[in-house]
Amino acid sequence: MYQEERIEEILNMLEKQQRIRVEDVCEAFDVSRDTARRDLVKLSERGDIVRVHGGAMLPKRPERLHYKERLTRANEEKQRIGKLAASFIKNQDSVIFDTSTTVQSLIRYMEVESVTAVTNSVYAAELLSETSADIHLLGGQLNKEQRFLYGPSVLEKLEDFYTDKVFVGTLGISEQGLSSYHEEDGYVKKKMIQRADEVIVVADHSKMERNGFYTFSSLEEVDLVITDKEPSSTMKDVFEQYAVTWLTADK
Repeated sequence: MYQEERIEEILNMLEKQQRIRVEDVCEAFDVSRDTARRDLVKLSERGDIVRVHGGAMLPKRPERLHYKERLTRANEEKQRIGKLAASFIKNQDSVIFDTSTTVQSLIRYMEVESVTAVTNSVYAAELLSETSADIHLLGGQLNKEQRFLYGPSVLEKLEDFYTDKVFVGTLGISEQGLSSYHEEDGYVKKKMIQRADEVIVVADHSKMERNGFYTFSSLEEVDLVITDKEPSSTMKDVFEQYAVTWLTADK
């Protein structure tokens, strides 16, 4: 059996049992452990599976929500995360804020007298206008549903800035990296990460071990993850592998 045929059968197995071990692949197709691992690596690179210790599982696909729905989803967790994340902003920092509602929750908790803020989020700009921040709103095409600006002009303008920190939200965080539903938003997030000295990801526990449509960053680019619950042992191993620090916001 050719590899392409075999990996399609592996996906069929996963559809039925959700998770498989390397040994299961070896037994099902009478192949060596090295061959089984290569098959899983290829599926992982395609984004079809999430590799876990000793095997693989299907990625959890989060539901797609309207912006107003995202504002109220897991609100208590977002506020806890936001409060802790805000403590990392120091006086006279320059900071990029992305479009995430979790990122925007931290703006309410900022206690600095002076900060330079860069964002492509209409809602974040509105919140920042109620603070003493010096605001740079990146102009571009407006996504009316999710209220963010995107496109070539946003990416071009980002090249003019280099900041102390960027706060990034994500639809999913896994060994494959950070992901989003919107490819156009993902392009902007990717550029934002490139234009900051420190990358801080804010994500509640529901985002762990999940993958969205578009992967915009590997974990190699991430310095800190702030979440609301202790990650699973699998995610702890992944964070350790990529030298990512993680913190849990207290209740």
